[in-house]
Amino acid sequence: MRYLSAHYVFPVSSPPLRWGIVCVNGEGCIVDVIDTGGKPEERGKLEFYNGILVPGFVNAHCHLELSHLRNAIERHCGLSDFISSIGRARKTDSSETVIPAAKTADEEMKRNGIVAVGDISNNMYTLEIKRNSRIWYHTFIELFGLDGNRAQEITAKAQLAKQEFFLAGMSVSVAPHAIYSISPALWDELHKSYSSMPPQVISIHHQESSGEKADHIPAGYQMARCLGQASRCLLVHNTFSLKDDLFGYASDPGRFYFVLCPRSNMFIQDRLPDLQVFSLPEFSRNVCLGTDSLASNTSLSILEEMKTIHQHAPELPLDTLVRWATLNGASALGKDGFGSFEKGMTPGVNLITGIDFDRMQLTAKSAVQPLVGGMPKM
Repeated sequence: MRYLSAHYVFPVSSPPLRWGIVCVNGEGCIVDVIDTGGKPEERGKLEFYNGILVPGFVNAHCHLELSHLRNAIERHCGLSDFISSIGRARKTDSSETVIPAAKTADEEMKRNGIVAVGDISNNMYTLEIKRNSRIWYHTFIELFGLDGNRAQEITAKAQLAKQEFFLAGMSVSVAPHAIYSISPALWDELHKSYSSMPPQVISIHHQESSGEKADHIPAGYQMARCLGQASRCLLVHNTFSLKDDLFGYASDPGRFYFVLCPRSNMFIQDRLPDLQVFSLPEFSRNVCLGTDSLASNTSLSILEEMKTIHQHAPELPLDTLVRWATLNGASALGKDGFGSFEKGMTPGVNLITGIDFDRMQLTAKSAVQPLVGGMPKM
């Protein structure tokens, strides 16, 4: 048994505890969380750390298979040029280039205290990496194509990929890429597949550009029809989302989650989502964090995403930011046992140092050290 303590413990599902103690057994399971009443407690084998203790991070949006494109794409090129650059760069994809970089990225996320990931896949290169990782993955097999004549072919290929992940014992679903990248016929095929077997969780790149809302109104109905069939849907990026755009989603809080990837947004478009809007109570309860890929980011670190948010929205309470990085992502992906310090759960334990305790904020010097890994690989 380990007894872990710090200046503050953030159980997430309950308020932070000053000088709290997290009791963890050898399997990483939370046995108890002790409220010391804000007074330091002395006991044998107590491990005290300078900083705060939080559950393992959840990266709700990543593209592990793009890890070989680190430093390959120009910054601030805009969304259209970024997508074109990715398309050109991927024409030479091979197992020799993709797999080693993806494996290194998986290890990087583990070092950065990430215990669960919602990952986008367009091929099978990362299956074995995910199956053997200490990180838990849900894989979204991404569906896109504007040639309506190929809709059935594209859907069948995605279903075959889904089956391979499923047979490997992994959590997986087929998900649309974006409203602008799917033909009407492909939306119809996706709707048919969802009707026969409604998915538990899907994702979609959402309102990443200013023209996305105005230019694709005809597809809006088809998109809404598909998204509404899933138990949960991750709306990713939301870079140009306005308050009025989000109210319809917020009216069904158990279904829709907003995934923010601030460093990727800055990399591609030098723009952040409206953080003040997402900090409002009706939206904040379902906000998650993601890193996106190394094609649009310099590292895969949820802490660095948190630091970026605190830099631009210092008024956001630290306990809210921690919740975005942990429990909300776990809830979105449907991963029980992660995201909070509760008895019987195995969420991992991260130490965050470099805290400004006077303001209760992260600083430029804040760093993460995993003390306990997440759920052991079965």
